[in-house]
Amino acid sequence: MTTISTEKITRADVRMYRMGTGDCFIIKLFAGEKEKYKIMIDCGTWQGAEEKLVPYITDLKEHVGNTIDLLIVTHEHKDHVYVFEACEELLTKDFNIKSIWMAWTESDDDEKAQQWLRDFGDKKKALKKAANQMNKALQDPEFVNQFKDEKSGNELKAAREYFAGALNSFADLQFALKDGDYVGMLKGMEVVKKQIAEGNKIEIRYCHPGEIISNLPGAEGVRFYVLGPPLAWEQVKKESGGAGESYAHNNELAHSDAFAMAVLAEDKQDFKNLLPFDMKYVSKDSEDQRQYYEDKANQWRNIDHDWLNSAGALALRVNSMTNNLSLALAIEFEDSGRVMLFPGDAEYGSWESWHNISWPQQDFTKDLLNRTVFYKVAHHLSHNGTAQRLGLEMMGHPDLAAMATLDYEIISSGWKSTMPNRALIDELLKRTKGRLMVMHEDGIPYDKTSKKTLTNVILNARANMTEKERVDFDKNFISEPLYLEYKVNGLSKKEVKARKKQK
Repeated sequence: MTTISTEKITRADVRMYRMGTGDCFIIKLFAGEKEKYKIMIDCGTWQGAEEKLVPYITDLKEHVGNTIDLLIVTHEHKDHVYVFEACEELLTKDFNIKSIWMAWTESDDDEKAQQWLRDFGDKKKALKKAANQMNKALQDPEFVNQFKDEKSGNELKAAREYFAGALNSFADLQFALKDGDYVGMLKGMEVVKKQIAEGNKIEIRYCHPGEIISNLPGAEGVRFYVLGPPLAWEQVKKESGGAGESYAHNNELAHSDAFAMAVLAEDKQDFKNLLPFDMKYVSKDSEDQRQYYEDKANQWRNIDHDWLNSAGALALRVNSMTNNLSLALAIEFEDSGRVMLFPGDAEYGSWESWHNISWPQQDFTKDLLNRTVFYKVAHHLSHNGTAQRLGLEMMGHPDLAAMATLDYEIISSGWKSTMPNRALIDELLKRTKGRLMVMHEDGIPYDKTSKKTLTNVILNARANMTEKERVDFDKNFISEPLYLEYKVNGLSKKEVKARKKQK
């Protein structure tokens, strides 16, 4: 009989705080019933005033006894770091964080990472400038008034206002701003790096794909496998794959690079006078034709600002690149080989890169996915947050459960058109047998045609569980107003019995 140490980690309690669309997880690791190690992964939400977030953080601190053994910050998006800013005092005062991990791309000392971030920073600046110009146009009385008397003009105005709102949402998600311009890292990330890390003399560990981290004091019995972010910039920029690789195909966005370069020309000339084409194409029409073009009654037909619509492609590209910079981790229970997968918001390019890592054994990433029993769904159930063939279709463990951080009450309105992805939901429910836990599924539509809601679909899936599956799920799942919690069994029942015999 295999000897199993009674001091090794045997299970994990995973708590997802329900602050709104965004990630904040506490993982408690246990050896039997003895709590041994506490991990915090991210602390963000789409939006929220401090007074609304305080109850969640108060509960969090009480849950961990004001101590975190390991803080993991996956990437610099507001919905992953905002609460460090909003509840800065609560999360820095009388709160003991012992160690911090981030992705290698966050290191100030990594020359390759800094080059990437300079290039990335230029794209962020270009996107913010385009958003600012769209906002200015919509605040200009002459521009707005041109739409008022024409039905089609009103439709164009509504479309432009919606588009401007979407651009501003993207800016709010990932830009630290000063006087409306992008200036650097988000305040939440700065709190972690400066106040928490530097202020407490904690040396941040910057993790690279292929690293295997084990024997952490207190966490004996688990291994951490670093999957992402990728080492190749081309994979960081890759948002989706083809048919069978991603749950939906998106248009190629490469032209957004040229758009970014064009917008940054604002630093060299008057932005208001920028045209969507070279000056050599400017018409030398007669005065009569020019007067017709400038007639206010016809201005709703003009295309002076239409070139800004290309900012949409740039916005999606910038967002995907940040997501693909996520620190993605597989956490393995050593004795059983069971795995918990926490990929941040990794998109297809990152998932694909995991299969190219030089592990000690062949097809090891596939093996990790095969053994996954808990999956933190990447990017809020979006179409491109979970790889298909190289991801979810490899998760075949009969005990698979999944948690997703989606809440329609606190989310950008622009995201509602892509979250959740119906095909992804169907596959998750099939593979988890209904063990899919969504932050706030109430009010989230599954199928607008049949008017099904996500709640209906999840409950229907759970109704098809066997009696044993239902009993086990009810025993392991806790739903409270502030959080959802799931107990992840690190050992099979046979292994649990073997441990009890040793005591």
